[in-house]
Amino acid sequence: MKVFLVGMMGSGKSTIGKLLSNILGYRFIDMDEEIEKSEGKRIRDIFKQRGEEYFRKLEKKLLKEISQRREDLIVATGGGVIKDQENREILKEHKTIFLMVEPEELLKRTEGNDRPLLEGGKDKIFDIWRQREKFYKQFTTAESTGLNVWETCVKVLYKVMERESLSIMDSVHKVLIERKALEDIKGDVVFTTCSVQKIYGEFLGNPYIFPDGESVKDMKYVLEAYKILCDIGFSRSQVVTGVGGGALTDFTGFVASTFKRGTKLFLYPTTLLAQVDASIGGKNAVNFEGVKNLLGTFKMPDLVVIDPLASLSMNDERFKEGIIEAFKMSLISGKGLNYFNDELLMRKLRDVEKIIEFSVKEKLRIVEKDPHDRGIRNVLNFGHTIGHVYESITKVSHGVAVGWGMIKETEFFMKRKMSDRIVLKLLEDFLAKLDIGSLPSLDRQRVYRFLRNDKKFQSGRVRIPVIRAPGNYDFVEVEIEELMEVIW
Repeated sequence: MKVFLVGMMGSGKSTIGKLLSNILGYRFIDMDEEIEKSEGKRIRDIFKQRGEEYFRKLEKKLLKEISQRREDLIVATGGGVIKDQENREILKEHKTIFLMVEPEELLKRTEGNDRPLLEGGKDKIFDIWRQREKFYKQFTTAESTGLNVWETCVKVLYKVMERESLSIMDSVHKVLIERKALEDIKGDVVFTTCSVQKIYGEFLGNPYIFPDGESVKDMKYVLEAYKILCDIGFSRSQVVTGVGGGALTDFTGFVASTFKRGTKLFLYPTTLLAQVDASIGGKNAVNFEGVKNLLGTFKMPDLVVIDPLASLSMNDERFKEGIIEAFKMSLISGKGLNYFNDELLMRKLRDVEKIIEFSVKEKLRIVEKDPHDRGIRNVLNFGHTIGHVYESITKVSHGVAVGWGMIKETEFFMKRKMSDRIVLKLLEDFLAKLDIGSLPSLDRQRVYRFLRNDKKFQSGRVRIPVIRAPGNYDFVEVEIEELMEVIW
C-alpha cells in the first residue's frame, strides 16, 4: 500500500508522514527532501535560481517514479503537487489523503517559516488556498483543524486502513479487539467526552458530552446522567454506552450499575490505559470528597469493544500511562516482558496490539478467579496504594502515579527482603525509558489523610501485593504508619 499525503504548507504532511511510517512500519519519503538531495539545493534556492516551473518538472518526475515502486510507502508531497492534472491522476490511483487545515490555523503554523511562496507576505496563504481548494477536495479528506499530530494520524489511519477483527474473548464478559471499531458504535444512549467528540464525532450520532479526565468522576455528573436517563424514559433493557478513556468508562459503568438497579452496558475504551485495564473486569467507581474511587460498584459490562487505532491518538503522557499499566500485568504474570521494546514506544501498531491483547487476557484470567476483588484480584492493586496518594495530591496522571507507586512499594518490600532486586531493576530501567519524571515530596498530613480513607484499609491495615519476582507474587498486611515511612 502507498499512502500519499497532500495539503497546504503547514498542514503537517512531513510530521504526520513520519509518525505513520513508524506506526505501520512503512518507509517514509518526503518529496521535497528528495528533490533537495538530488539538486543539492534547498527548495527556496531552486525556486530563486531555476524558477517554479523547473521545480514542478522535478516534482512530477519524482511522483511518477515513486508511484511505480513495489513497496509500502508513506509519502509527503509538496503543497502544489495537486495543481497538475497528470499528478492528480497518479495520486488517484493510490490512497491519497488531503490533510485539511483551515487557512487561519495554517497562518499561525507557518509563522516564522521561510517558504518561497510566502515571500509576498503571510496573508498570501489565503490566495494560495483559494487557488488550490478545488484540487485538494478531489481527494479523501482528513479534517485536522484543531487536532494534534497523533489525533491527525488516527484520522488518516481511519481513512486508509481496512476494518479488521483481531481477537474475541469471552470469559467474565465479552471483549472484541477490532481495528476501526468506532465506525459502528452500538447502544441506545452514548456518553462520551469533549476530546473523543472532537476526533470521532462523525461516528457518535448524538451523544451526551461530559468533561475529559478525572473531573467526570464527580457526583454532580452522575446526577446529570441520571436526569438524562429519566428524561428520556430509559428502561433497564436498553444499553448505556460509554466511549472514552478510563475515567469515562468508570463513570458510565457506575451510572449503568446504579440506575434502576442496573442497565445493559457497552464500553468502547479509547485510551491505551482504558483498553489494557480500566474498562476490563467490571469495577466502576467515582470520586468523593477528594478521595479517588471512594464510591463504587461491581458490574460486568455486557460488551467491551477495543479499537487499537484509537489508543494511538493519545499524547505522549497519556500513551505512556497505558504502557505502564500493561507492564504491571507483565510483572504480575511473568510473561510478555519482551513486548516492551523501542518499537512499542514508537507506537508500531502490531506491537501496540500485542500488549493490548496480552493485558486483556491476563486481566480476564485473574478476574475470572476473583470477580469481586476478595482475593487474588488484589494483585492488580500493585503500585496503586501509594500511586493513588501521588495521583490525588499532585494531580499527576494515573499511569505515572502507578509507576511511582510500583517503585515505592517494591523498595518497601525489598528492605524487608520480600522482593527480588530484579523486580526493582526491571521497573527502574523501564520507567527510565519512559522518562516520567522524578518522585515529588509530599506533605505528611495529607498523605496520612488519603491513606486513612483508602477503601483498601481495614482497621489501619492494608493488604498489599508483593511481586517477589516476575510471575511470583504474594500478599502482606501493612500498617498505615509503616507505609507512611516508605514515601519519604
